[in-house]
Amino acid sequence: MEEKISKQNIDRLNISDNSIKILKNNKIITIGQLCKKSKNDLRKLDILQFDIKKIETELQLLGLNLKNSL
Repeated sequence: MEEKISKQNIDRLNISDNSIKILKNNKIITIGQLCKKSKNDLRKLDILQFDIKKIETELQLLGLNLKNSL
């Protein structure tokens, strides 16, 4: 099941349009690609802390996490 989810587009996540735009501009298109990024990686892309928390929550609802997060 996780492999199927990891291939889905990040548009599926309930996160801000700005975060989606930043991720896509940085070639992060799938949920799997997003899970390979750490919170620090996302900060470096200028995603706001509030939005990083939202991304984490959305991934946790799918049973997934950002890199180095438990």
